[in-house]
Amino acid sequence: MFTKTSSFFYQKYGDTYLSTPKDSYGYITNQYSFRNKHVNYVFHNDEDIFICVDEGIAILCVSTENNADKFEQFVIHHTVRLKKNHYFNFLSISDKSQITISYSDESVISCEPIKGFEIRVDQLLPKITIDEILVYYYQVKNSNYVFEGEEHQYWELTYVDSGHLITEVSGQEYSLKQHDIIIYAPGQFHSQRTDGVEPCSYLTVIFKMNHLALAQLSNQVFHANRKTIGALQEFIEACDKDYMYNTDLCICYLNLALIQILQSNTIKTAKVANSPVQQKIEDDFLNDIVMFIHCYYYQPLTVEYLCEQFSISRSSLQLLFNKNLNTTPKQYINQIKLKKAKLLIKENKYTISEISEKLGFTSIHYFSKKFKKEFKISPSDYAKSIYKI
Repeated sequence: MFTKTSSFFYQKYGDTYLSTPKDSYGYITNQYSFRNKHVNYVFHNDEDIFICVDEGIAILCVSTENNADKFEQFVIHHTVRLKKNHYFNFLSISDKSQITISYSDESVISCEPIKGFEIRVDQLLPKITIDEILVYYYQVKNSNYVFEGEEHQYWELTYVDSGHLITEVSGQEYSLKQHDIIIYAPGQFHSQRTDGVEPCSYLTVIFKMNHLALAQLSNQVFHANRKTIGALQEFIEACDKDYMYNTDLCICYLNLALIQILQSNTIKTAKVANSPVQQKIEDDFLNDIVMFIHCYYYQPLTVEYLCEQFSISRSSLQLLFNKNLNTTPKQYINQIKLKKAKLLIKENKYTISEISEKLGFTSIHYFSKKFKKEFKISPSDYAKSIYKI
């Protein structure tokens, strides 16, 4: 997430103005054009300077000390004052940026190598790029199915919807049960067979993709979580309809499924229900509880109160939220209250104390503590950041 210079977090470094302030009248001005996405040197100012973007989208990297790990990045918004005695440089988000720097004739802007590693812009670039889906098919094989194997120069995904599939990849055997996924990398010889006991239904997708995720995706079995299964179901549905841009949707859903697979080893995700019927029951029940929270968020809701209202044990309620929302009921209630708090602060109709009371918090101190923990800023400072400009 990018932060602008007009945010509260920039105030320790300087100020932001809607138009050129009178303080800068008579200053020397220099234009500076750049394209760099990373820098290994920094400037230092011994007096206040003013910065304005003339072209493109530029980032100001700034710190109180010359240490690459200490620099913060802000998208330059409006005209910016940078207070004296800071280390700084600029990065361009767009292909090219141009800024105007204004400074007094007595100021000195020095340049020195950055200590530590370089500073670079956090570009939002895809790590996985699917170029083309060559073929996909959903098939049901009997209990004695045997596929002798093949090798090709494309990626191939196999998702077992039901049954048991055994596959051999480059001499290594893997066993896939319901909701398991294996991905064959380009050039990998692979064979498949059922277990001789039950039939197996599975989805196969063959596609072109960059090889950046080769080590993370190949030679292992992944168990799909609910989000991954949902993405694959959306993929199948999009592929089976002849609507405009559905090919784009197919690629998007396959891309989403692959991202979910890669994240599954590092991020705790929701478990899969035992059956679609059970999941439907859980979804409906959870939806009723969530709607209740959204309707009565202004009350001092407790986990015990929810258990009483919906005739559910505390442990079952905790499991329901952890499994489907990856959070606890108490955390979910607080998140809803705090999101509403941000909206009420923006409305500027109530004091922080009144908002705390309206949302059912036990005290303004508890409310402020939770707000700062959630949004990394206190309620009062958040209000100042909104109405500063």
